[in-house]
Amino acid sequence: MKSIFYSLCALILIASCSSPKYAYNFDHYNYQSAKKNKVASVEQTSLPALQPELLVASNDDSFVPVAEPTKEELETTVSEVRKTYLQMDKSERKEFRKDVKNFIKEKKESIKAVKKTNAMDNDLKLAAIFGAVGIVALIISGDVFYIIGGIALIIGVVFFVKWLVRQ
Repeated sequence: MKSIFYSLCALILIASCSSPKYAYNFDHYNYQSAKKNKVASVEQTSLPALQPELLVASNDDSFVPVAEPTKEELETTVSEVRKTYLQMDKSERKEFRKDVKNFIKEKKESIKAVKKTNAMDNDLKLAAIFGAVGIVALIISGDVFYIIGGIALIIGVVFFVKWLVRQ
């Protein structure tokens, strides 16, 4: 009888942990969803393109006019930036490939990349193993397996807390 109860509790726990993220919103219905709202248009204001060193706050009513860049200048800068790989010359492609290779080598040799490859720490592995053994032993049921499962779960929790403290 106890094993059925524990199996049912384990099933409920697993089902509740795997339920959808937004399950608590199922009883809420937005009655305004069918109505079309007017899209608020945002007016973009252009800020003066001054150098940050020259910006000074004052109480005067004076205004500093700033010359805006012409359309030709904007088009040339956009066209330079938006060049795709297929639009590049042969020399530009070669230079681009060299830059990409150097960037990848730098990232590969960095310390962060090495730390990310070692995703599971030893304590975390032990916590997962002992936790799984404990749960399986509790599911099997029996006096001996209850004791073994409880001890394994406690050891798993200890390793998990040890891993959390180091993070």
